[in-house]
This record gives sequence, structure tokens and C-alpha cells, in this order.
Amino acid sequence: MTKMNAVIESMQRNDWKEVRAIYGEGLATGLAAFTTSPTKWGAWNADHLAIGRLVARRGDGSVAGFAALSPVPDT
Repeated sequence: MTKMNAVIESMQRNDWKEVRAIYGEGLATGLAAFTTSPTKWGAWNADHLAIGRLVARRGDGSVAGFAALSPVPDT
């Protein structure tokens, strides 16, 4: 296993291109969500909370992974 040093930071709007690519890779497995392709920024942004958006950033500044919170109904 290769060790990777990463820094966890708040996701910024300009991270979306890399986040979308990672999201798309997960969706391609058929295991990540009930959709098959990543949405555009506007739809994704509307479906996720403004808080709790994080990226794992490599030493070169590229995004290695992300996490984002989505609201769920309390029923």
C-alpha cells in the first residue's frame, strides 16, 4: 500500500472539475448512487448542504477525494 500525504480542506467552487471526475468514477461502478452520471454544478450544489464539503488535497494541490453532506428527510 502506498502512503499518500493529503490535507483536508473546505471544498471550493473551483474544485468542482476534479470532484466531478472522482464522483463520475464512483458512479461508473454502479454502487455509489442511484444515478449513472454526475450532474452539472448547479444541480449538485443545490442537492448538497453548504456546510460539510471537504476535499483531500495532495501536495501538488490536486484533489484526491471529497466528502459532501446531503439533506435527508426526518420522517
